[in-house]
Amino acid sequence: MKDPQFREIEQSISLHGLGFVQVRLQAKQRLHVWHPDLPRRTCFKHSSIHDHRFAFVSKVLVGVQRNVRYEETEVPVGHGTHVAYRHDGMRYAQGGRPWDACACVTVRQAFVQDVYAGEVYTMPAYMFHETRPLGDGRVATLMTKTFEGTEGARSLCAIGVTPDTDFDRHQLSATALWDVVADVLGGRAVDAAQEAVA
Repeated sequence: MKDPQFREIEQSISLHGLGFVQVRLQAKQRLHVWHPDLPRRTCFKHSSIHDHRFAFVSKVLVGVQRNVRYEETEVPVGHGTHVAYRHDGMRYAQGGRPWDACACVTVRQAFVQDVYAGEVYTMPAYMFHETRPLGDGRVATLMTKTFEGTEGARSLCAIGVTPDTDFDRHQLSATALWDVVADVLGGRAVDAAQEAVA
């Protein structure tokens, strides 16, 4: 991995390697907008299972979102289905955090939930899951953080696959990202979101 240059400032709107736009709002809220044309990290198909250091409540605003929860069992190094990587530390210049291998695990699907526009779902902190936009791939959610832990979040990457540590969260301009949000939510909603950014 290249020697990173670090960046401390968080932008109000950014691209996430899991294929969505993230808008930082006030009161511990985030607007997440998925779109099929957004770039994803190169290892996406092998590393979409992740957790968060915080618990949250999320309302689907547009589209249908499938949430899949997983249960993991830690196994000896070199065994299992995935390597767990912890994301602690300052962000790289590209916007992502370090990927530090912390365990080998076997995961199994535990629960599947399809959430439609207008419905709400919850997610505990440190629960492995993946989120899939259904339909035409255009989904928007409003997430509110509740509890926040101290250890960094983790991503799982299939054994034998190298994580994409160089995904550039700044590869699209803020204008291009707002255009994606407008395509999914419509112009008036974008105006309201821009007024509410932190």
